[in-house]
Amino acid sequence: MQVEVKAPTTGPIKQVTMVEWKKKEGDHVEQGELLATVNAVKVSAEIRAPASGTLKKILISAGSKANLGQTVAVIETQE
Repeated sequence: MQVEVKAPTTGPIKQVTMVEWKKKEGDHVEQGELLATVNAVKVSAEIRAPASGTLKKILISAGSKANLGQTVAVIETQE
């Protein structure tokens, strides 16, 4: 099963910048593990894994912008 990883959806901003991916495609991740950091005007945030599995695909690379709630990566789970 594939689980989408979304950009944060809090605050009055409309976009975030992907600052750094802490994991790379093919890495195993655990639910709640830090995947990436993002930045917006005066706000920094973290993206954590919503499920355990393999980070299958990063859709938004570091340095690129993502809309709030946009899918930024996909995790492949064993379920």
